[in-house]
Amino acid sequence: MTRQRDGLGRRLRQVRMELYGENGGPMLAEALRLPFRTWINYELGVTVPALVMLRFIELTGACPHWLLTGEPPRYRELERAPCPDPLAPSR
Repeated sequence: MTRQRDGLGRRLRQVRMELYGENGGPMLAEALRLPFRTWINYELGVTVPALVMLRFIELTGACPHWLLTGEPPRYRELERAPCPDPLAPSR
């Protein structure tokens, strides 16, 4: 489970870097209604509460399947590539 959490933290950081830039952590944390230090902890692998994760997905458009597994697509693009069904059998 630690490995999965570390991967999630890395993916959260990737999205933050792409959408908010190197120094955009405080802006993202504010948008999520969190202290910046709390957000940094999530990027380092601390468990993210469900409400925070849902806000992050809504705010960034990140695909929940990608956040969980690292498998594309990274962002929800309804016209081109919908997120995979999380209940569908694995390939």
